[in-house]
Amino acid sequence: MLQHFVEHYLLWLAEAVLAAWPRRRPTRAQLERTLIVAHRGARDDVHVKENTLAAFDLAVQAGVRAIEFDIRYTADDEPVVVHDADLSRVFGRPERIDELTWPALRACAPELPHLAEIIERYGDRAHLMIELKTRGSTRAETRMHEQLAGLTAGDDYHILALDPALFDAVADLPANARVPVAKSNWRAIRAWSRRHDCGGIAGPYLFIRRADIRASQRHNRLIGSGFVSRRGLLEREIGRGIPWIFTNQPVALQHMLEQARARSRRM
Repeated sequence: MLQHFVEHYLLWLAEAVLAAWPRRRPTRAQLERTLIVAHRGARDDVHVKENTLAAFDLAVQAGVRAIEFDIRYTADDEPVVVHDADLSRVFGRPERIDELTWPALRACAPELPHLAEIIERYGDRAHLMIELKTRGSTRAETRMHEQLAGLTAGDDYHILALDPALFDAVADLPANARVPVAKSNWRAIRAWSRRHDCGGIAGPYLFIRRADIRASQRHNRLIGSGFVSRRGLLEREIGRGIPWIFTNQPVALQHMLEQARARSRRM
């Protein structure tokens, strides 16, 4: 908990500095290709819980074109959308996801969605950034693939993972659909992405260097920066050539992006 607080504070401080730093305005082309990614939806974790239909609805209705969410598996091998291994932090209950059947989980936490609900509701309205949190049984992972069968990997969705070993669960998908995600281990994840075919890389804006951006452009890979919340940093990251902007403030950033696009079209 203390480490999380320190990391959050350092990123907040760095964003405050970088947002005020003199910068070149993003080009019209850069603005037009930018994708705001709603990290677990548009939530405040008080009135609107993360990774729920309510959170994703708010983002998509505001024009956000990509949503990020997490996948775990129930005791009866159903892929469900939830970040934590248990219900305590978000839903105030002690049960573990992998110890409940899907009907029991739905009874305990009615707001927690099944992957099928997400695909049905947003599959043709938003790009899906699906983060794997754990491996499942063969049956569970088959169920995940069955749900995704109507979408095109790399075009309609990407698979994300903090641990690249989790990509073994989607080894049959095109390499460009797999995106490793870094936290403070940017060097290790960067090294992995250089040794393996993948669709790009994502991580904290503080660690992304110009050389990383040039490498992604050279190899026709995408790169994502997170977590951005201020206009100045948003424009900085877009201007650096980063097309994916992950954020916990998706509605506000989408509005900022649309304002910047409108300005560029008038120029």
